[in-house]
Amino acid sequence: MSEIRKLSLEELSELARINTNAYPGAINFSEDVQERYLKQLTSVQENDPNTNYYGIFRDEKLVGGMRFHHFMMNVFQQVMPVGGIGSVAVDLLHKKEKIAKELLEYFIQHYKSEGIPLVMLYPFRPDFYKRMGFGYGTKMHQYKMTPSSLPKGTLKDKIVYLNRSMKELVKDCFNRYAEETHGMVFKTDLDVENLFKNPNHLSVGVMNENKLEGYVVFAFQKVKEDHFILNDIHIKEIIYETPESLSQLLTFLHSQSDQFRRIVWNTQDDHLHFILSDPTNGSNHLLPSVYHESHVSGVGLMYRIIDVKQFFNQLKDYSFGNVDCRIKLSITDSFLPENEEPIVLHVESGYVSICTHQEYDVELKMDISDFSSLVLGATNAKSLYQLGLLEVSNCEYINLVNELFFVKQKPICMTAF
Repeated sequence: MSEIRKLSLEELSELARINTNAYPGAINFSEDVQERYLKQLTSVQENDPNTNYYGIFRDEKLVGGMRFHHFMMNVFQQVMPVGGIGSVAVDLLHKKEKIAKELLEYFIQHYKSEGIPLVMLYPFRPDFYKRMGFGYGTKMHQYKMTPSSLPKGTLKDKIVYLNRSMKELVKDCFNRYAEETHGMVFKTDLDVENLFKNPNHLSVGVMNENKLEGYVVFAFQKVKEDHFILNDIHIKEIIYETPESLSQLLTFLHSQSDQFRRIVWNTQDDHLHFILSDPTNGSNHLLPSVYHESHVSGVGLMYRIIDVKQFFNQLKDYSFGNVDCRIKLSITDSFLPENEEPIVLHVESGYVSICTHQEYDVELKMDISDFSSLVLGATNAKSLYQLGLLEVSNCEYINLVNELFFVKQKPICMTAF
């Protein structure tokens, strides 16, 4: 019989051992690194009210663990509490004993009991979490452009170095951007403090009088260990509120062309290549017939709706699309059978409420993973329909369904956890 609970400070040393074995590529085994890692776990458990470590015990022995995050997130301009999970780890002696499954079940039920309808995670294996009902979010694109390929504006006079004394300005700038951007998680004071902790990070921002209107956090990285002059700039975080603030930041980055080979920029923006005079990434890879590789893309953050009714209840003031209809949802959710109860959405001018009667115009059948991706705007109904992932009882309604769940912007998230 398993027991899952929040860990005491004394139990974190055993969790540190389990995590080190589970993520040997991320956590060094050396004594000094282990000591710093345990201090980090302890500090989080003691000081961060939005983050907690939980463990699973069998026969009073810790055999696995996980980290819970309580986020506030912009979901279609509605601030919604969202649950996150990270550092899912199982002791090497207890692999293939369904411990990870138990941890995920507890995580989902924990946030469901708090009335939180949406959770998310970064997958160590996307297929594993897809089977548990998590749907794919917006892809991340990695560009490697030359500094000179960025547009050179006329001014960078508002660029200043940022430091810890400007933490409040950084938080305000980030959160103003988050208020306007679907999918963004709001920064806390602790998040901003952590942004300045790494001594290898540099930060510059666009200061307009006493307001920070954009910033970039970056680090230098050697291209070759035996070549100290050859370096790249790696962007860790970049925020810009206006075209003018972006222009100043890009002009600053452009001016580094004499010293740095390339700028590595990870972004969920599908349109970034339009600003580049040379969008190629240096790979010289050509796709048929003549498409020059501009970036590589990856699937990462995954979302899961754990309470369909509560999700729509929390978005009662949001108009999904200017349509009127009654839609029956028949969701497949083997992990949460309560989500499989058919419900009817009454849509008036895009505003959704749960119907108490059973009359409907069209029925949609799909898995909870794809439904989660659809309603958050990471994909669209037509694409899912054409791929055979969405069944529509009357195909004449597919355009209406597509319009209902169509979004102007895919969910964007810059928060790592």
